[in-house]
Amino acid sequence: MGHLLPFPIPISIAVPLLFLFLGAASPVLARSDDQTACESLEINEIADLRKLQNCTHVVGHVRLAYVDLTDASGNYSLESLASNVSEISDYLMVYRCTGLISLQSIFPRLRIIRGQQLLFDQYSLVVYENRNLRELGLVELLRIQNGFIRVESNPLLCFVETVDWMYLMGNATRQHFSLKHNRPQSLCPLCGSLSADFEFIRNSSQRCWSVNTTQLRPQPPRLKDCPIACGLNGCDSAGKCCDHNCVTGCYSQNCSLCANFQGRMGCVNQCVASYEINRRRCIGHRECRESGRIPLIRGYQCVKKCPGNQKEIVDAKGNIHCQVECNGDFHVKSAVDLEDLQDCVTINGSLTIELTNIKEKIVDALENVLASVKEITGYLKVIHSAQLMALTFLQNLDAIRGDKLVENKYALYVVNNYHLEHIWPPNHLVIIQRGTLFFHLNPRLCHEKILQLQGSLKSGEHISVADVSPNSNGERVICGEAVRSLNPKVEDLNSNAVRIVLDYMDWEGMETLIGYSYHYKEAPVQNVTMYDGRHGCGHDNWMMDVVSNQSRRHLISGLKPYTQYAYFVKTLTRTEYHIQIDAYSKIGYFQTLPDRPSPVLRIYGSSEISSQILLHWWPPSRPNGVIKNYYVTAEKHNVTTEVKDKNYANVELGNAKDLDCECVGALPYYSGPQPDDEDYYNKEQITYEDALPNLIYVSRNHDYRRKEFEKVIDYEHLLSIKKDEEPTKPPTTTPAPSNATLAKERQAAINYENYRLNSEKKQRDLQDLDLHKYTIRHAFPKCQNSHASVVQQVEEKCVVEETLSGFELPGTQHFYSLSQLEPETHYRITIRACVEGVVNGCSTPAEAVIKTASIQLERFIKGV
Repeated sequence: MGHLLPFPIPISIAVPLLFLFLGAASPVLARSDDQTACESLEINEIADLRKLQNCTHVVGHVRLAYVDLTDASGNYSLESLASNVSEISDYLMVYRCTGLISLQSIFPRLRIIRGQQLLFDQYSLVVYENRNLRELGLVELLRIQNGFIRVESNPLLCFVETVDWMYLMGNATRQHFSLKHNRPQSLCPLCGSLSADFEFIRNSSQRCWSVNTTQLRPQPPRLKDCPIACGLNGCDSAGKCCDHNCVTGCYSQNCSLCANFQGRMGCVNQCVASYEINRRRCIGHRECRESGRIPLIRGYQCVKKCPGNQKEIVDAKGNIHCQVECNGDFHVKSAVDLEDLQDCVTINGSLTIELTNIKEKIVDALENVLASVKEITGYLKVIHSAQLMALTFLQNLDAIRGDKLVENKYALYVVNNYHLEHIWPPNHLVIIQRGTLFFHLNPRLCHEKILQLQGSLKSGEHISVADVSPNSNGERVICGEAVRSLNPKVEDLNSNAVRIVLDYMDWEGMETLIGYSYHYKEAPVQNVTMYDGRHGCGHDNWMMDVVSNQSRRHLISGLKPYTQYAYFVKTLTRTEYHIQIDAYSKIGYFQTLPDRPSPVLRIYGSSEISSQILLHWWPPSRPNGVIKNYYVTAEKHNVTTEVKDKNYANVELGNAKDLDCECVGALPYYSGPQPDDEDYYNKEQITYEDALPNLIYVSRNHDYRRKEFEKVIDYEHLLSIKKDEEPTKPPTTTPAPSNATLAKERQAAINYENYRLNSEKKQRDLQDLDLHKYTIRHAFPKCQNSHASVVQQVEEKCVVEETLSGFELPGTQHFYSLSQLEPETHYRITIRACVEGVVNGCSTPAEAVIKTASIQLERFIKGV
């Protein structure tokens, strides 16, 4: 047990590395002014290694795959393979290379892998299945800024566990490393020695890349008595925290190697008001011109040549500029077709959108790429695109000029888009300077929404029924005044569920109401609209719950704790030509409550001093709130003979006993019925019993009139009959109703009102059925009596707050040094994460068993 101590560093290497941090000259860490950049390199044979010869930093990745260095030609030597590469902006992959003994023969000067773009969007360093590789040998590597590390399945590879991977990682809480299926450490030599003692090796933690090459770990001027905020970055003699962005020093100014970008005043996270060159430096506009490059406004990059959809233009001063050129007719069928439209402001031609793959998540790509388009000189055609629910991805479109028209008539041509419900963003006007509209076979787009575009036609031509038919637009939805507004409210919620309640539906609405559909998605920012990112066939981030009853309450479960959601509600109704009622709500928001976090994801421990263990851990994968504290405990642990040989220093907790197991939730596409199903809502048909008699009604006087007509003798006889049938004229004045009649009318009105009230009460009761099904469970509050018995807790419905033990650390700290421990002793380490604002809101303990170094090893490391 102990207290917080600085990170231990061997004296034999601490002194020279301290000079490096203070800016002393060194051939290892000195920055060369003569640097040459090259693009991504694919090394598949020995001859390809020559591509690395004149390259100091790679703007991209390096992939060595299937390289055979056992070639009998003998036209190379180890010295000829060595490159001058010191920086790789993306990732390094070494895969199935034969005859490769050490990467030092190829990358003797590699200092940083930035991981700006990752292999499989995850990895920045991958060394996998190299049968002859014996050591990594990246002897000058100081930082892997981003991405995971994977060194696996190299049967002869040693000196993997002896590398301080925690030191190399630029963001230890977000990066991970996997070291598996390499040569067992017990069969590998020691750092600084060719002989090996089994017990000695198992406890050895000296940091090296090979037998005779110690790992470089520059240390700050001071680690002890620094502010807590400095962490392991340390501080200078004045107590100012060192900048983690500087890999080789304490200060970002005059730093020889920056982790991200090197600006004018020092190391920065990103280039601001400057241009990015080679993805490593920030320079000004003038400096970019002087280097013979082109300053590109997009992304503020300094490039050698213009991107694919931009052309070079020379101004009067002879300077080259890149101008976005979007000429021609563009046909978008998939996300690949959008590349030529990147950054287009004016499309000098026409745009056709015909999305062929209904499962492609293309709506977000449309919003990102086409948001800059302001004018289309030709026409806009949207056809056969079931994915689209709106054209709001053209959010900045101002005009369709119509220089070229569909069938020499139409500037806006929208046909056969099954799920299209909306056209432009709200309060947005797109001027159509020439041509007219053509809308057909859009069954969910209301006819009146199309007619609202009449004001967009600069020609003033009236929209005809032939061009925009009410019979082929909006026939599958309810439109116009029949659309009502719903007013949902959050009635109650907890950490993973919410209960939503609606206002009572009136009598008329209840006649056709089948149920409701509830749509919701995660929304970190309250800027969601009903059509943002919506995919007509459900391939988006919206979840949907469909309820086929008339209850005005609904319980949405399976939510993430401490997460903000957006939601809206719509009715499911039966529709007939003379009864059309539907209702929607506006977008609303709610945030779930915090909850206990999942366990700490991983624990890593090492011991280079016999009385200390340095711990690192990764935060919970599901924090479920704001992590306020970590609690660390350490106690002696008796290890049985069977498990003594197991390495406990690097413990992953994927199989830890965890009551908060993470269950895979439903995908948005599979939540609720499928939108492209004809029986989407399982609609019922209404039968009107009074309609059938009206169709077959026959007057009772028909046969009577016919018989009387057959009795007529002559014309005078007919006139006499008609005279007798003439009705007597009613009196000119209407008699006043009697008291009895008035009493009957009053009683009838009272009876009707009672009937109406009883009917409404029955319908309200119908909407409030089974209230017990919508109960939200809440955690019990803390008991006032900290020693309350179980019976008292049950009676008062409260819980006793747990008493936590161990070292309390802030939630932003992910390392701790245990001191005053016994040498060569196993310790059982537990770490718990605790969420703010939750009673007993600490995770289940994550455990690791770590052994302190022996005194002999400590002396060996110190060179005693």
